[in-house]
Amino acid sequence: MAEAERARWSWASAAVLVLVAAGIAASVIVVRHYGGGNFWPGLVTGFIGTLVAFVLALTWEREQERRQVAKGEADLKERRTTEVRRRLATVRAELEKNAESLEQLEVDPDSIEVSGFVYLHHQLLDGGWTANAPRLSELLADYELVADLAAFYGRIEELRWRLRYRSELVSKALDKMTAPLVDELRAEVAGLLEGVARQIEQPSVQPLGLLHASTLAATSTATATIETKVIRGNKSER
Repeated sequence: MAEAERARWSWASAAVLVLVAAGIAASVIVVRHYGGGNFWPGLVTGFIGTLVAFVLALTWEREQERRQVAKGEADLKERRTTEVRRRLATVRAELEKNAESLEQLEVDPDSIEVSGFVYLHHQLLDGGWTANAPRLSELLADYELVADLAAFYGRIEELRWRLRYRSELVSKALDKMTAPLVDELRAEVAGLLEGVARQIEQPSVQPLGLLHASTLAATSTATATIETKVIRGNKSER
C-alpha cells in the first residue's frame, strides 16, 4: 500500500512539473507573437485555478482509497473473528464430550483383581482439535489457551494409550498412574471450557501484520540448484 501511494504521488508530481513547463512554454510563445498586456495576470490566475483543482482531485482520490482500504481491513477482521468463533465452537463441542467421558471413566487404583475385568472404551476425541489447531494458532491471540489445549489433547492421547494397554493385555498394572491422570484431566477440561467460552464471546484475534508475515514466509520457495559430486573409491560421479 505504501509503495503504491508513493508511486502515485511521484506520478502526480511529475504531471505537475510537466504542466508547469508546458504553461511556461506556451506563455513565451503567446507573448512573443501577441505581446504581454493583461496576459500574465490571466495566465497566473488560470494556472493557479487549474493547479488547485488538480490537487483537490488527487486528494479526493487518495481519501477514497484510504476509506476503501480501511473498510477492507475491517471486513477482513470481522471474517477472522467469525472464523475463530466457528472453529472454537467445534472444539468446545468436542471438549464437552470428552468431559462427559472423563466423568464416566472409573479407574480404581487399589484393585488388582482381573476376574471382574471391565473393558473401558469411552469416547476420548481429538479430531475437532486436530482439524482446527493449525488455523487457531494463526488467528487466536490467546497463546496461553492454545498451548493449554495442545497440552490437554496430548494428555488425552496418553490416557487413550493406557486404556488400550489395559484392555488389550487385560491388565490393571497402570491403574495406579491412570487414576490421578483422569482426575487431573477432569479439572483441566473444566478450565478449558471456560476459556473457550470466553473466547467465543469476545475473540482476541491476532493483528493482521502477523498474518502478513506468516503468509510471506509460507510462500517463499527456493529455486536454485547445487551440483553434487559423489566420490566412491577412485571413481567420481555427478
